Amino acid sequence: MQLRYGMNPHQSASWSPVGDRAPFAVVSGSPSYINILDALAGWQLVREALQAFGLPAAASFKHVSPAGAAVAGPVDSVMRSTFKVDEVGPVTSAYVRARDADPKSSYGDFVAVSHPVDAELAGLLKRLVCDGIIAPGYDEGVVGVLAAKKRGSFLVLEADATYEPPATETREVYGVRLTQERDAAPLDLNGDLLLGSIVARYTQSNTVVMVKDGMAIGIGAGQQSRVDCTRLAGEKASLWWSRRSSEPLTGVSMVSDGALPFADNVEEAARHGVEWIAEPGGSIRSAEVQAACDAAGISLTQTGVRLFRH
Repeated sequence: MQLRYGMNPHQSASWSPVGDRAPFAVVSGSPSYINILDALAGWQLVREALQAFGLPAAASFKHVSPAGAAVAGPVDSVMRSTFKVDEVGPVTSAYVRARDADPKSSYGDFVAVSHPVDAELAGLLKRLVCDGIIAPGYDEGVVGVLAAKKRGSFLVLEADATYEPPATETREVYGVRLTQERDAAPLDLNGDLLLGSIVARYTQSNTVVMVKDGMAIGIGAGQQSRVDCTRLAGEKASLWWSRRSSEPLTGVSMVSDGALPFADNVEEAARHGVEWIAEPGGSIRSAEVQAACDAAGISLTQTGVRLFRH
């Protein structure tokens, strides 16, 4: 099937399902190449979060990485003011909490939610600048509300919630075909560290994710230097907190998709209220990283599982 365009408007592109079944259907609009990449990554993230927590989950994707992700939970006064909402249902709360992590980066995002879209969420999205949505269903009348966005070009995709992906993934680049097992490694963590690991799995590497109370409040994605990821995630987390309080930020969990190579990551994390870190371990300086965590009062978990995504 033809796409609106490829990575860039001067590139033509198309998509087709692997086998006789596609993981989604186009309900309204015409997708681009990047729309599909964002939709598929976003859907996998919220689907895995739903399976892990049993709560509605949402993600706000931009350029193949989440700007924010969250599970359903309380919507505080700052979020209510920012998004001009009062009390909201669980699906809407998940998206508000996801988008509130970094509203600037979420401008023009691709939305992914784990549950059918109701009139409440559609009404919110109608007021926000976003490019499209993927969800496992839409309540009556909702598609019409969404399809009218962006002068009728808003993209509405319906995910097949029962679809199970193939065990292998294939990519062709410059005349070379690469095939690997799909990343389905189990994540043996709990709470915010588990959510951070799920978010990291679907974020461009290198990445560091900072999570608090079921929300990714700082994501440092796609950096060549690990400490730059930590610094970027920390600055976003602290900016998120500054909209709420002048007190120091505390109670933050941090997940790194790759091993922390130096103790400077721990020192940077401590500046932003991090109290728990999960990372693969196995660095030649892992003992120094552990010592830095001990000195800062940070609990360190070495998972043995790297979560690179490129």
